[in-house]
Order: sequence, then structure tokens, then C-alpha cells
Amino acid sequence: MQAIKPSRQLPNCNLSQQTRASARLAGRRSVLPIFSKAAASRVGSSPKLPNGINSPYALKKYSNNVSKGRVLFHGVHHVAVLCKDLERSLDFYCGTLGLEVNPDRPDEKLPYRGAWLWIGPEMIHLMELPNPDPLSGRPTHGGRDRHFCIGVEEISPLEERLKEADVEYTRSMSGRPAIFFRDPDMNCLECVEMESWR
Repeated sequence: MQAIKPSRQLPNCNLSQQTRASARLAGRRSVLPIFSKAAASRVGSSPKLPNGINSPYALKKYSNNVSKGRVLFHGVHHVAVLCKDLERSLDFYCGTLGLEVNPDRPDEKLPYRGAWLWIGPEMIHLMELPNPDPLSGRPTHGGRDRHFCIGVEEISPLEERLKEADVEYTRSMSGRPAIFFRDPDMNCLECVEMESWR
């Protein structure tokens, strides 16, 4: 098997030339099967899978997704975030971070209180529900904990907002222009500076 160059060459996943060309033009790989990252990372005859997984079973497991057909992913619609006190969370997400509530997503049909917040075209769904996870023992650096990442145009205005609100944050250990911080319920967020989205 030949090495796949990371530039614009897409892995051969039994897709038509037209589909591959469309994906190349769009600059996205969302039209590829789920295992495309694994396929794109193969070099020579020793397959390498995400997180150092390197076994024939794992490769077969990821590769079997082709027989199930491809899934067309558009992006992340929303991220659900558990909170203990909805008002406190709204104060943080809207007051400190500057996000806006989506009034078109009423929660009266749900058996718990919540709110939907815009992050670009995607949303955060705040849900006032008990958190089953322990809050103590979480890593200081959020990059080593479960988190979701939000793209921002510039990190510095966000850093100023966090400093003004006495919210602690850490910089990305990779050297990227990114920071990690926690909301009042210890949920971790990452914000990364991006010139353009996607």
C-alpha cells in the first residue's frame, strides 16, 4: 500500500471520483466513511490507527464501516452541558463569555430546565440535571480532561474577559493559540484561535 500524502490526496474508500473530487474541492473529509482518519494515517505495510492502536483486529474493525455505507456528516449541531444552577451557568456563558441565548429553542417540552446558546451556527445546550461525574480529582490542565473546543477569531479578548471574571485558564501545551478553562460546574472548554472556520 502506498503512503498517503496529507496535502489533498484522499484515501481510496470505494468512493466515486466525483464524490472524491467534491470532497477535495470542499476542503473537507465529511463525505468519507468514519474510518477515514485511520486510512489516511496508513504508511507502507504497517497500518497505524488513532492513539497508537496497531493491530490487525482494530484495522479490520475500523475498515468494516465501508460495507455499511458512508455517512454524510455536516458538523456538530450542539454540545450538551450539564449544570447544577441554570442561572449561574447563563451568567457565565452569556455574561462572561458573551454567548447569546437562542430563543427559538424552547425547553418547556423537556422534563428539566435548560437553555440553548449560539456558538456560531452551532449551539450549547445547558441542561440543569445532576452530574454523575465526580468533580474532585479533575486535572488542572483541561486538555487532559473531557472537553469541547470552540473556534474564536482572537484569543486575547477572551483572555481579558476571563481575567476580569477571575476565571483561571491554562494555555495549550502544544503551543497552539488555545486556552482551556472550566465553567462553574467544572465542565472544561477549549478555545482555539482560528483565522477562518473550517
